[in-house]
Amino acid sequence: MNCRISLLFIFLLVFHFSHAQIDPDESKNHIILKWSPLSLFDIDNTVQLGLEVPVNDKFTIQQDIGYGHSGFNVWYADYENRPDIGTIKSRTQLRYYFYAKPRFRSYLAGEYLFKRVVRQETKWVGMDCVDNGGCSYFSYKNVKQGKFVNALHAKIGWQFYFSNRTSLDLFVGFGLRKARIRTLTKGVGNVDFDNGWDWWINANNNDPQIIPSVSTGFHLGFALGRFKKKED
Repeated sequence: MNCRISLLFIFLLVFHFSHAQIDPDESKNHIILKWSPLSLFDIDNTVQLGLEVPVNDKFTIQQDIGYGHSGFNVWYADYENRPDIGTIKSRTQLRYYFYAKPRFRSYLAGEYLFKRVVRQETKWVGMDCVDNGGCSYFSYKNVKQGKFVNALHAKIGWQFYFSNRTSLDLFVGFGLRKARIRTLTKGVGNVDFDNGWDWWINANNNDPQIIPSVSTGFHLGFALGRFKKKED
């Protein structure tokens, strides 16, 4: 009961602040809580939240953290048995705002992305295998395979501020990413998961690939903290 009252209080508090009229130009001086809706529809889906923290009038640091699971991945909606895949994603971004108008700013940014995707499945696998493909024996066990991605992006973006504390952040970026796939279960050789997705095929299990990378989308933001009362 106390939990429900607390949740109701938080909802009413957020509702009150989101409808209170403030000077939108002041939002740039506040920490902004960000949500990335499109990350829910990514192949490696996550619920992604972030904070943009101002350093001075020109620079900010934004840190995004996301977690997702194949249980709520729209790409597996037609699968009778969804695979067990969990994703952790981190984006660290340094922004430089080079152009500003009331309610609007443009920025350049450098971003580092780290992503860890782990799939697990219980199946027959070879144990203590050697390079020529021979295995000492087979065991029916839970095995895990991980995909690890590191990427660097250069971005340009446009952020709009509104008088109810909200903001809209549009961006596009290009860069390079390196992806490595490896088996995480000790004693198990290379494992192929037959799920139809090419990025889980591990023919080059120990050969990380560097490929071009594109990052585009938008954030919905909510400015935190106390604002000065808007004068009529």
